[in-house]
Amino acid sequence: MTLNYLSPYRDNLDFEFLQELKKERDTWIDRKSNKELKDILNRLPKLETHHTDLSTDAVTIGIKENVHPTYIELAKELIPWRKGPFNFYGELIDAEWRSDFKWNRLKDHVDHLEGKTVLDIGCNNGYFLFRMAEQQPELLLGIDPVIQCETQFKFLQHFANIPNLHFEMFGVEHLNSFKEMFDVIFSMGIIYHHRHPLEQLIQIRDALKPGGQAIIETIGIPGEESYALFPEDRYAKMRNVFFVPTLSCFINWCKKAKLIDVEVISATPLTFEEQRLTDWCPPPSQSLEDFLDPNDNTRTIEGHPAPMRFCLKARKKPAQNALKNI
Repeated sequence: MTLNYLSPYRDNLDFEFLQELKKERDTWIDRKSNKELKDILNRLPKLETHHTDLSTDAVTIGIKENVHPTYIELAKELIPWRKGPFNFYGELIDAEWRSDFKWNRLKDHVDHLEGKTVLDIGCNNGYFLFRMAEQQPELLLGIDPVIQCETQFKFLQHFANIPNLHFEMFGVEHLNSFKEMFDVIFSMGIIYHHRHPLEQLIQIRDALKPGGQAIIETIGIPGEESYALFPEDRYAKMRNVFFVPTLSCFINWCKKAKLIDVEVISATPLTFEEQRLTDWCPPPSQSLEDFLDPNDNTRTIEGHPAPMRFCLKARKKPAQNALKNI
């Protein structure tokens, strides 16, 4: 596989670097530890494109009348499913996260995506990409350097066959390989996993076209003042959590990154309805209930404030000549 689909955008990306990076990342599936995932991909059936409905909360791929038992067996071999739900040939893949909750909170605030170039950073298995695809963007690119996520995406896309929809195992650290390329960038549930939130927001800004839109979502903590929790060790059992902001702190980060028109889309508590264990994400996996104090759901197991979910929208400044024409 190559990055030929990105050739039309060569002026806005480091094509040679990304091509070499892709070659290296594409070898990950050949590692001994990934043998089972590679085997699943090798067993995918040859078929024609079947029915899809990307407008429903459970992304619909295929219809029950066309199902073969092998399809469901392969899907179950990819457990745990973290993001969903999917209606896969009549079988509900009820993932750990009800990602439709998040999508329904933000969808009316997103620029219409028809004909646009769109990036989803940390896209997991592509649930949000499939929802975005309903609007027929020119290019939909999801990046996530996790091979389980890539394999689930390839599995779903094999059956859905959505045009202009792509997944690469690039990380947020590769954002600086894109310059003024995307009309809309989504970064949802990513920023708190990295040491430099402001730098990440600046890279998002730089990857946007002038006037482009950013949808940025994070966990956060209650509080009126502008500050962020910096846990000494773990937060909700996660080691890779660095800055957990209040809403005003999150807004100020975006403004410091010179994004404009910063607006709050939502600020909601995280609930057991939105994140929980299911048959498609069973034990020994853990979920929100395991991460909170069993005697006080307003605190994490470590005693920190329990997570909220904050979502903002913002823009990159339009080009100066565009401003003159307004």
